[in-house]
Parts: sequence; structure tokens; C-alpha cells
Amino acid sequence: MPTQARKTVQDRMLQAVSQHMARLEVAGLPRNYELFHEALSGSDAGLTRDVMTLPVAPRQALLDEIGTRYQLGGFVTAGLPKSREPDIQLLAGLREKMASGAEQKRGFAKALEAVAKSLREDNGAGPGDILAEIEYLSVSLSDAVVAEAELETALRNGASMLIGAEQEVSSARNVMLRDRMTNLPNHAAFIERLEALYADETENRDTALFLVAIADISDIADTYGEATATKIVKKAAAIFRKTIKKDDFLARIGKGEFAILFRHVNREAIRPIATRLAGSIAENLAFATSDGQTPLRLSMGAALATDAFSPQQLRQQAVMAAEAAQANPRSNIIVHGDTARPGA
Repeated sequence: MPTQARKTVQDRMLQAVSQHMARLEVAGLPRNYELFHEALSGSDAGLTRDVMTLPVAPRQALLDEIGTRYQLGGFVTAGLPKSREPDIQLLAGLREKMASGAEQKRGFAKALEAVAKSLREDNGAGPGDILAEIEYLSVSLSDAVVAEAELETALRNGASMLIGAEQEVSSARNVMLRDRMTNLPNHAAFIERLEALYADETENRDTALFLVAIADISDIADTYGEATATKIVKKAAAIFRKTIKKDDFLARIGKGEFAILFRHVNREAIRPIATRLAGSIAENLAFATSDGQTPLRLSMGAALATDAFSPQQLRQQAVMAAEAAQANPRSNIIVHGDTARPGA
């Protein structure tokens, strides 16, 4: 599809989304735009049905429930527990300061006790009222040390509780960001990684996003059962995990769909990477049918982060390329922005 035609389609979709949200009096939150965009695109019949039957002025809680149920990135990440690492660091610093202050005051109290003892033992040292004052200060300071020691204990206990809470939050995040079938990062983790890619304006974004799909996975599931399709998806996940480099990122984002972020990649490297991915599947995974071994076909859409000004635009570019690849059985890879005819 020519660039201008694609832009026209995008503009019409955005206009339709905005108009539908306005008719239903839906708040203009980014995640709500994502919800209505996915619904109007028709990618999931159940999601489309649930959104199209919404009443006027639906509660945000209802929208959040729908978005979370269908694992839309903006809704899943919005519900993730946030890290409390800054609070822990603050309390740890306070605890160290209080411990140091308490130690200094304990030393001062010992010094005052020594002076008082010396004055008591030396009858010619000075008037009795001086001794009384020093003893008074010693008692007062001892009380302060006791109080500060109690505060130090409370701070230590509070910091320990927060550390435990942080570990629980971390465990919960790991569960929520992990795909149960393949143990890969899931759709929410993928969205977080995309957001992080654009969070730092100074970061070098020499990154390529690949959206990879096992082209016939739905037909396989319908014909041979979900168990067979699940085995194929798990095997493909294991193959992809071994194929990518340590700095790359792999997530399962759909039934037979994966997202891969390749770091330190330019446009010239995209097709060799696609060939490597397709070759790894061809060499290690074939589907057994009654007619023999049938190789699986991958369809891949790729986009470069340097060509997009936001994570949403990068993902949209990759989606359009992936859809074009799925519609073209002669090509297993479409790269967004390529002017040359895609090769097989």
C-alpha cells in the first residue's frame, strides 16, 4: 500500500475512534484510545462486541476491566504494581544517619559519665553545683540516646518491611509480565520495553522491531487441536530464544505471534535477520501431518525505531508491515519504509 494511502487509512481510523468515543462520552485517556482502536480494527471479535455494546458514559472501571480482560498493553501496564525502590533508599539513608548520630551521642554520654566520676572522686575539683549540672546533663543525654535508639529500631524494622514489600511487588510484576505458556515476556512486558526505548531522548535508537507470526497456527489448531498448536508455539519460542542475542528482547504477544526488538540494527541488516529466523524454524520445527512433514511458514513485519517518533508509531508501522507480509505468500518479510519490492 503506498505511503499516502496508508496515511489516509490511519487518519480515517483515528477519526472514527475519536468520533465513537465522543458519542459515548468516553474520557480521552491514551489507554481508552487504544481500546477503541483495537475494537474498531476488528482484530478480536469478542473485544469488538464488548466495546460496541457499551452504554453512553461508561464507567472507567468498566473500560479498564474490558481492556485488562483482552490484555491490551495500556490497561495491563496501568495496573502493574509500581516499584518502591526510592522509598527504600531514602529510609536506608535515614537509618544510617540515625545510627551514626546515636553512636556519637553514646560516646558523648560516656565522656560525661567519665567527667562526673572524676569530679566525684576529686573533692577539690570544684563546686558541688557543677557536679550536679554535669550529672543532670548526663541523665538527660542518656534519655535522649534511649529515645534515639528506639527510633533507630523503628526505622530498621520499617526498612525491613519495605524491603519485603518491594520483593513481593517484584515477584508480582514478574508474574504479570510473563507469558505462562512459553515463559517469555508477555504483551504487557513488550509495551513496557517499547515505552522504555523512547523514555530517554538521548538514547541511541538503533533498534528494529520485528512482529513475527506463525502463519498457519489458527488452521493447525482448528484441524489438529489446540494441544498441537500449543506444542508448536512453545517449540518456536524456544528456537527464537536461542536465535536472538543477549541484548535483544523477545516476547509472545498473541496466539502464534512474537515481538522481537533487535538492538544495534540498521535497515540493511533486517533481511538477513529475517532469513536467519526463518531458517532456524525451517531447520528445527516442522509440522507432522498425514502427508508427512510440512514446514511452517513465518510472516514478519519490521520497522526501525529511528523512523518513528513514539512507541505507538513504531508498533503501528510494524503492524502494517506484518499485515502486508501475511497477505503476500511470496514474501516472508515486509520492512516498513522500503521502497524496493520485498523479496521472498
